[in-house]
Amino acid sequence: MTPLRWKVNDRQKLVAFLQNKAGGSGKKIRKELEKNSCRINGTFERFGSRWVEQGDVIEYFPREEEKKGFAILLENEHLQIVDKPAGWVCSEENCRAHFGSGLFLVHRLDKDTTGALLLAKGREMREELMALFASRSVEKEYLALVDGSPDKEEGTIQSFLAKKGSFQGQTIWGSAPEGDLAITHWNVLKRGDRWALLKASPETGRTHQIRVHMAEMGHPILVDRQYAKQYRSSLAATRPLLHAHRLQFTYRNVTVDVTAPIPADLHPFLS
Repeated sequence: MTPLRWKVNDRQKLVAFLQNKAGGSGKKIRKELEKNSCRINGTFERFGSRWVEQGDVIEYFPREEEKKGFAILLENEHLQIVDKPAGWVCSEENCRAHFGSGLFLVHRLDKDTTGALLLAKGREMREELMALFASRSVEKEYLALVDGSPDKEEGTIQSFLAKKGSFQGQTIWGSAPEGDLAITHWNVLKRGDRWALLKASPETGRTHQIRVHMAEMGHPILVDRQYAKQYRSSLAATRPLLHAHRLQFTYRNVTVDVTAPIPADLHPFLS
């Protein structure tokens, strides 16, 4: 994504500067800032009250309207797998509101993570499918665009994850002497100019697992501001570029193998 780019001529608040340059209400600008839509001198800024100074370089890339629909990737009498868009929060309340009372979340994806999301038809089926995740019987593949380029072609990260703090109301997780075991296998699919596209295969399913493991090995997901504030790459994006690409498992002698289409914001890195 190519941002709009300006140099500041006089000291003023960021929201006023963007209103003058890009147009729109202050409310709209502030909402865009919350979606990682602005960088000041290469660092993302989410607060319109920030003062910008003469000589600062402002990059602004407002997010396109998010899709609210869910394409169905697979459906049978027991389950449904949908293609989750960015921006949708995986909660029981949202699930009921969007899918009705007959479908239940089996697992969760982070708000801005796209891709294959498994729903069960009925509580009994949910428990059965959740047991597959708990026993590590579900193969999961993610695509992650990360900052920098790993020295190796592949590797495995194993650690114990625990709550380490908070960032803007969100829990920050990290490796600790005690916590929940987390195992992530990864390999490089493509390398670019100070970025790399990885396939990440989490063996376990801890909250923020891939995001934490990528950040802790020195290659955070672009642009995951919860786990990195500055990046070597100049690539711009309006969400952390993580995509749940594939789910594969067997239940009741039925094998399910589903791939979610690549989202538009990852297309340029696959060509």
